[in-house]
Amino acid sequence: MMWLVMACMVFLAAGFIIYPLLKKPPQQMSAMPVSTNVALFNERLSELDNQLADGDLDDAQYGDLVAEQQRLLLVDEPQRPQPKVSKGLGIWLLLTGLLLMPLLAFSLYQMLGASDDVTITQLLEKRASQPPSTNDLLLKQQLKDKISRRLLSQTDNLYYLLILARLHMEDGDFHQASVAYQNAVQITPNDAERLAEYAQAVYFRDGNKFEGEAGAVLDNALALDPNNMTAQGLQGIRSFELGDYQQAIVSWQTALRAIHPDTPQAQALQSGIARARSQLGEALPSVKVQVAISPELAISPEMVVYVYAREWQGMPMPLAVAKLQAADLPATVTLDDSMAMPGGKLLSSVETIEVVARLSVSGSATPAEGDLEGSTGALKIADHGEIVAVIIDHQL
Repeated sequence: MMWLVMACMVFLAAGFIIYPLLKKPPQQMSAMPVSTNVALFNERLSELDNQLADGDLDDAQYGDLVAEQQRLLLVDEPQRPQPKVSKGLGIWLLLTGLLLMPLLAFSLYQMLGASDDVTITQLLEKRASQPPSTNDLLLKQQLKDKISRRLLSQTDNLYYLLILARLHMEDGDFHQASVAYQNAVQITPNDAERLAEYAQAVYFRDGNKFEGEAGAVLDNALALDPNNMTAQGLQGIRSFELGDYQQAIVSWQTALRAIHPDTPQAQALQSGIARARSQLGEALPSVKVQVAISPELAISPEMVVYVYAREWQGMPMPLAVAKLQAADLPATVTLDDSMAMPGGKLLSSVETIEVVARLSVSGSATPAEGDLEGSTGALKIADHGEIVAVIIDHQL
């Protein structure tokens, strides 16, 4: 951890400061004892007295020499000991400060990290509360930058690793996504879902190929949890690519049981199952519709007619749709899974439907006032191998 390295550096620096303080200063040579200096002074003073008495010195010379001896005595006398300031108190104050320094640094470090956590949470909440738009690009980049910086200090934060990986997947950056997933898998090596997501990222990274790492990781995920939705979805893709359409159907049906049928993932699985059945030559559920228009209605031959099946009392999005012109009526069309809307449900995924024929005044696929329409009411798919009649007979 970075904070531990900082603490070690602080203590190392402290050692260079404290050692000289703890080391005893070298002993100085002691000055000559006071009694010896005084004895020498008295002896010299006696000699000067004798010289003055013998006439060798006059009064002025005698006074100068005595003053000089007094000065020398003062210089040689050791200084009186001064009160010493206790080094111990200073050293302990310094030690206390140095001990507190890494703690304060760690607290500051944690506080700054927590600030990043708050920002990340706010960005995630903001992104979740608004529909996808061009502004989402800026939010995603801010999230990636903040999370990447946080992971420098929290390399084992599984939550951030998974968010970062999924953001990279959304952007189509499968290399970076696989790196993030690999780090997450190292933290939770026995998590089937993490392994399956990692396998998916590697699959896209390697150009939609299961050979090598992607296939090996997928096998590990399936061994841990044979019913994992993501792993079974990938297994279905692998089986389909290998031409094992029956196994693809089994895998996708297993995955389908784990999710709500109205989700985009479920619709994609249903579409894959239909394609696999088609490859096996199986007859897909279908409805034959004979469309006519009431002779009482005046129409233009160029007007567009949409014939579609939709789930009875369900979502209005068509399950299968065919496009004709008014000049083609009456006409018979067959609705099946091959005519499904992109990303929509399949006809084979529901039990009860309604068939609608709408003549569009504007040519738009969206119903509008003035359009002409007719419908069948509720129909059971399994009960209608025969032709179903729909008459356009009223105006919206």
